[in-house]
Amino acid sequence: MSRFFVTGAQGFVGRYLTAHLLASRPDIEVLGLGRSPELRDTFSHSVRWAGRRVPAPLPTELASAACDHAYRYASIDLAARASVTRALRACRPCVVIHLAAALRDAPPAELTRANVEATRTLMEAIADAGDAVGRVIICSTGGIYAASQASPPPFDETAACHPQNPYSASKLAAERLSRALALRHGIDTMWARLFNVVGAGEDDRHAGPEFARQAAEIRLGVRPAVLDVGELETTRDFVDVRDVAIALATLADHGSAGETYNVATGVETPTRSLLQRVLEGAGLDGRVEIRQHPTRGAGPSRHSADIRRLRVLGFRPRFDLARSASDMVAYYVTQVAAAADSGRAPVDTAAGRRDRAGAEGPVRASAAPESAE
Repeated sequence: MSRFFVTGAQGFVGRYLTAHLLASRPDIEVLGLGRSPELRDTFSHSVRWAGRRVPAPLPTELASAACDHAYRYASIDLAARASVTRALRACRPCVVIHLAAALRDAPPAELTRANVEATRTLMEAIADAGDAVGRVIICSTGGIYAASQASPPPFDETAACHPQNPYSASKLAAERLSRALALRHGIDTMWARLFNVVGAGEDDRHAGPEFARQAAEIRLGVRPAVLDVGELETTRDFVDVRDVAIALATLADHGSAGETYNVATGVETPTRSLLQRVLEGAGLDGRVEIRQHPTRGAGPSRHSADIRRLRVLGFRPRFDLARSASDMVAYYVTQVAAAADSGRAPVDTAAGRRDRAGAEGPVRASAAPESAE
């Protein structure tokens, strides 16, 4: 029996990773860890629909994983070192995959606590657990790279790291601290730098789901045929969340201790192409007005990965951008719209109140080169 220990298990990537592991490995047990209470039907974040926020429903393909007999979930804050150590000793995982993180627009103090301090605590708990733990994968972001005339994309894992925002800076700090602790305690550790993850259920602070949500609203007649966007000329390496799950499983099996791996497609794609694929997936190509607004914090103009190191391990992306885009649209047209219409209570957050105050205002979702844990 192989056992996996996944932090951030109820997040976007965590849900897909757990589902992939359970579906592809008949002899597996997965212990998921997170701060939120166990949720069987939704992610721990919300999404916007028709001017309000609703809990983000799980895509149909993920629903069975949450109830699988081989999956258990524990609500434990990673700051609680003793509790994490006990969970590790009880689980005795062959692989720990660390996805838990604060996302890019969190305050710097929260980024430091959730991304740096929590990674430190986890590594110390792993050291405390001794031989109960096999190998460890620390998930980071491709956002630590920045293009320049001297070093344009694609970036390989040896490229200089120049994070341009607090989120990416916190992930680089977590990488470096965990590397030092891995060396000190002899922990078999590798690092995965995730580029622009896309897929059904993603938090709508990202460009892909924001495009898909508006397109779905237009298709269902709850929004005028006008789609608000930000910067479209930037390029990114968009990777389907299902391919990210496959890549992380590949690293668990074949990755080398001490190595860093880019997790992406190796394809540099304009954000405009992502929008085009979304419109085609919604059947709206040529039928809507595109209204562009200035965007602050759009990130570098070009960004993409060299994934030769991951390819050597046998990884090949399976889901192209058209498939990712159509699946995001379908998610909003079917599941999000149904959740909103079912009378499920809206999430009363500051973001939700801003949405209700200006539902049709300029879109600020970004295609910044950051992961979506």
